[in-house]
Amino acid sequence: GTKALDEILSPLLANLSLLEGEKAEYLIGALKEIMQAKSSVVLPYMVPKLVQKPVNIGALASLSSVAGEALYEHLDTVISAIIGGLCEMEGDNEGGEELAKELEHAQLIVSSIAEDDGHETILEILSEMFAEEDVQKRRYCALLFATFCTNEYLAIEDHVVAIWKALLGRFSDPDKEVVKTCWGAFNAATKRLSSEDMVRLVPDLRTCVGMAVENKYKRDLTYTLPGFCLPKGIAHLVLLYREGILNGSPDLKEQAIIGLREAIQLTDAPALKPSVVQITGPLIRVLGERYSQSVKMACLDTLSLLIEKVKVALKPFLSQLQTTFMKSLNDTSRDVRCRGVTALTKLVTLHSKVDNLFTDIHNGTKNENLSTRETMFAALHGTMYLGGAGMSPNLQVSIANTLKLNMGAPEDTVRTANGACFGALATFYKEEDLVKDIREGVLSAPSTKEARHGRVLALAGLARYAPGRLAKLDLVEEVCEGTLKALESDNVQVCNAASYAASRLIIHLQGTGEHRELLDGLVAGLATNCAHTSNDIRLFATSTIHHISISGCPPLSDTHTRSLLVPLLDSTTRKTPPGLRVASELAIATLLRLKSDTELADRVSGALDAKSSDIYGRFLPTAKRVAADFKTYSTIENDIFASLTPV
Repeated sequence: GTKALDEILSPLLANLSLLEGEKAEYLIGALKEIMQAKSSVVLPYMVPKLVQKPVNIGALASLSSVAGEALYEHLDTVISAIIGGLCEMEGDNEGGEELAKELEHAQLIVSSIAEDDGHETILEILSEMFAEEDVQKRRYCALLFATFCTNEYLAIEDHVVAIWKALLGRFSDPDKEVVKTCWGAFNAATKRLSSEDMVRLVPDLRTCVGMAVENKYKRDLTYTLPGFCLPKGIAHLVLLYREGILNGSPDLKEQAIIGLREAIQLTDAPALKPSVVQITGPLIRVLGERYSQSVKMACLDTLSLLIEKVKVALKPFLSQLQTTFMKSLNDTSRDVRCRGVTALTKLVTLHSKVDNLFTDIHNGTKNENLSTRETMFAALHGTMYLGGAGMSPNLQVSIANTLKLNMGAPEDTVRTANGACFGALATFYKEEDLVKDIREGVLSAPSTKEARHGRVLALAGLARYAPGRLAKLDLVEEVCEGTLKALESDNVQVCNAASYAASRLIIHLQGTGEHRELLDGLVAGLATNCAHTSNDIRLFATSTIHHISISGCPPLSDTHTRSLLVPLLDSTTRKTPPGLRVASELAIATLLRLKSDTELADRVSGALDAKSSDIYGRFLPTAKRVAADFKTYSTIENDIFASLTPV
C-alpha cells in the first residue's frame, strides 16, 4: 500500500538528487527493478515526486524505458515537466553540455514509446503545447516533435495527417527556430511514407496546407508561408505531390497538381528554384498525354504561376514549355485554350529570340478552325504586348498586314482580339509604318459595319495600350476625332467600343494636362451616351465614368463633373432598369469622391438645374452609402477586351 511505498521509495527518491556518478546509477537501477515489477502501482506514486522542481529528466528517461503502457496516462504531466525543466535550465544559464544531455534524456522518453496508444497521447500533448505563448516552450516542443517523427515504433501512415496539421500550423510561427525545427520534423515524417501512401494522402496534405494559412492571408496572393521559404522549403511536399501526379488516378492527379500550385503560391522564388525540375517535368508529361480538361487546366495554371515566380530558372525548359503551350492552343476545350494563352503570355518574357514563337502564333491566326483562330489572336495580343519588341521588323510588318486584313472579320471575337493586338503592336512598331497604318487602316472610312466596328476596336486598343506613343507621334487629335465620330453611332457595338476608347483617352489626357479642347469633346460625348435612348449604350458609358473616377488619374474639372452628373442622376430614378440604376449609383459616388468628403459634391450640385437638383437631394444619402462600401472601389472595369488575357 501507500505506507509501504513511502517506506521503500521515499528514501530512494530523496537520495536521487544527492547522489552522482556510479551511486546514482545503482539507485536508478534499483528503481527500474521496482518499476518493472509493479509499474502500474509504483508509477502513480513516483511521477509526482520526479516532476517536482528541479526536474530530474535523466531519472524520468531511465524509468520511462521500463514503464511500458503504465506511463501513457502520465505523459501529459511528464512532458510538461520536462519542457518546463529544460526552459528553467536555459533561463538559469545552465546551458552547454548539461542542457544538451538533459534534452537527450527528454528525447529518449519520446523515442521509447512503443505502442499506438502512447503515440496518440504524445501527439495530442505536443500539438496542444504548440499553442504556448512562451517561445522557449514552443522550441523544446518542436524538438520533441521532431524526435517523435523519427520514432522507429511509430506507424507513420496512421498519424501523419495529425502530424502535418500540427507542424504546418507552426510554419508561420514568429520564432525562426520553431519554424526551422518544425520544417525538419515535417520532412522527416513525410519521407517515411511509402509511394502508395503518398498518393493516397494527397487530399489530406492539401487540407493541412490550407489550414496552415491564417484566414486574414487566404486571399492575399503576395503572402508566403515562412516554413515554405526556407532553403529547399517545399522539396518534400513536392516529392509527395509528384507521386500523386505521376501515379495517382485522374482525380488524384488533379488534386496533386492543384495542391502543388497552392504550395507554389505560398513559396518565394529562392526556395522554389531547387525544386523547379521536380515540378516542371511531371506537369509537362501530363500535358502531353490524354487527360481530362480539368487536369490540363490545373497543369497550365500551375506552370503559369511557376513562370511568374521563378522566371529565368525555367529557361532550360523553354523549348518544351513552348511546344506544350502551343499544343494547348489547339485543344477542344475553350478553358484549356485560354489557360494556354495565359501561360504562353508569361513564357514570352523569358525569350531572347522570339521570332519562332511569333511565327507559329501568326500562322495560327490563319487557321480555318474558328476556335483555333480566335485563340491565336488572343495569344498574339498578350505575347506581343509583353515580348513583341524583340520581333524582327519583317515579321512585324507581316503581322501588321494580318491585323489590317482582319479588322473587318465576320466574327466579333476575332475583331475584338484583333483590335487589342493592334494596340499591343503599336507599343513597339516602327514609327512611320505605325502612322501610315493608323491613318490609312484605322481612321479610313470603312466599307462594312464589321469593318466599322473593327476600326473602332483598333482605336480602343490604341487608347488602352499605346496612348503615350500616340502623343509622341502627334496622333492624339486624329484618334480623338475618330473616337468622337464613333460615339455618335447608333450601333451598340461601335458605340460601346468608342465609349471605352474615350474613357481611356480621358484618363491619359487628364494625366498629361494637354489637349484640353479634346478632353472637352470626349467628356461631352460620354455624357451624351449616358443619356442615350439605348439602355445598353447608357449602361456601358456609365460604367466607363466609374472606371475613370477610380483609375487614379487627376480629378475632372467641376464643369466636366457637372456635365456627366446630370445624365447619371436621371438614371437613378425608379423608371430606370435595375442594372443601369446600380451602375449610375456607383458612377456618381466615385465621380463626386464622396468617400472622403462632400466638398466637390456641394460645389457641383449648386449649379444644377432644378430637376437634377431635386433628384440629387433625394439621392445623396444613397450615394454616400455606396461611397462608404469598399467594394465600390474594387469593381472590375467594364472592359471590351475582358475576354482576353489581362496584361
